[in-house]
Amino acid sequence: METLAGDLDAAGWTGAGVETRLLGAALALSRGQRARGRDLLALAARARRRGPALLRVRAWQAEALLRLSRGNRPGAAVAIRTALRILDEHRASLGATDLRAYSSGFRIELAGLGLRMAFEHGAAARVLAWAEQGRASHLLMKRARPPGDPWLAGALAELRATAGNLEASRNPKVVQRQAALEREIRDYSRRQHGAAGPAAGPPPVARLAESLGEQALVEYVQLDDQLHAVTVTAGRARLHPLGPLAPIRDLVERLPFALRRLARADSSAAAVMVRHAADRLDALLLAPLAAELGDRPLVLIPTGPLQFLPWSVLPSCAGRAVSVAPSASLWHTASGRDGGGHVSAVAGPGLPGAREEAVAVAALHGAKALTGEDATAEAALAALDGAGLAHLAAHGRVNLTNPLFSALSLADGPLTVYDLERLAEPPRMVILAACESGRSVVRAGDELLGLSATFLALGTRCIIASLVPVPDAQTTPLMVGLHGLLADGHPAASALALAQERAGGVAAAGFVCLGAGSTALG
Repeated sequence: METLAGDLDAAGWTGAGVETRLLGAALALSRGQRARGRDLLALAARARRRGPALLRVRAWQAEALLRLSRGNRPGAAVAIRTALRILDEHRASLGATDLRAYSSGFRIELAGLGLRMAFEHGAAARVLAWAEQGRASHLLMKRARPPGDPWLAGALAELRATAGNLEASRNPKVVQRQAALEREIRDYSRRQHGAAGPAAGPPPVARLAESLGEQALVEYVQLDDQLHAVTVTAGRARLHPLGPLAPIRDLVERLPFALRRLARADSSAAAVMVRHAADRLDALLLAPLAAELGDRPLVLIPTGPLQFLPWSVLPSCAGRAVSVAPSASLWHTASGRDGGGHVSAVAGPGLPGAREEAVAVAALHGAKALTGEDATAEAALAALDGAGLAHLAAHGRVNLTNPLFSALSLADGPLTVYDLERLAEPPRMVILAACESGRSVVRAGDELLGLSATFLALGTRCIIASLVPVPDAQTTPLMVGLHGLLADGHPAASALALAQERAGGVAAAGFVCLGAGSTALG
């Protein structure tokens, strides 16, 4: 390893040399060869003072490991924080959301080192702080409002027209043009220089507790395939071991399938499957925390497979105000935002009952719905800009390969994440009424990409959306009931819980309140 690293350095491949030494050090330390491992780490750490940002990040990681191998935990924590600061500065220079999210992958090992030290110390507040360092951090980056970009607006308009042509005919040339346009838009966005500010740091427990009030926060944390929970109630943080993650992952993966089957066939076997999975998940995730949580409203911070869990099906969550957020830091930031603004309701094509739903929702708030041929992407963006509440009844599509092309279907084609990023002022509260529109693509470090994640990153306080693909026609009674409660002044999370209880059924169960569920109209 030493020879290879030296050859790489001599060839000008300094970054590869650092990576080789990090790998060699890990192997040496795992074999009990402490002196050799430390020598390799010390050589790798020499690059931490100059050079490209990601090189310095990895070199500071080597320095952290070196200090840790010598028993210097405070020094290791300082080195990790230095690496994280350099990484944040680098991400702020990136113009594309996907690049910022992907670069967060470098945080995983760094935050993991800090998290492991926190677990060894046993302090819940430290575990929470380090868990937050590695969680959905790109959503917290403060970014400048986008300037007008004629090229991007024109390319997105052409993409919508191309998508419309594809619906009429699967002409291979049109398919090729769509793929080319998506590449051009992606590459153009990646070439732009970032104007983002630094991400907000994790709030201390005292500030979290102040924002929580009577609510209880539960942050789920993974370490070595074991799941833990940090609770914050009554101003105090506590750490709870919950057991292996594998059975929980299996249950979460089964649940959407069972809900889909139950919605379409009303099968008794599917109902039994849903009840079994919900009861087991409740026993694994919330029952061990029951004494701590009581009957308080919940703020849940999921991790890994829990990002896809429709929490209202769990017995402990039924009829209860539950907010779900990518991180405690994002929830804390969102809960402190003020707002106001108008109400907008938009209906896309091909969704049964969407027009009637949008009209009924708008009427509850004394607003006018945007429907039919008027519901174009540009008209929808104008309606969303600065809204206090935006209701979108449109087919949602999650693009797993390129999440920034996840879209809502409107009269003239898809409204993509790239379109939403052109908003000058995001809506304060968003309701995505179509099934599965709340799902995000989860990257390393619990980084989320998709429609709901984009709204949260832009500054929307609260989103109500479905994580489960169920028949859209079943959602209209729930939506009308929900808006009636919002119009009466109920906060979003409690309004959703009440509306779900009244509507019943599988469609209602799939909806979650993302972000600050304490958000109310006005």
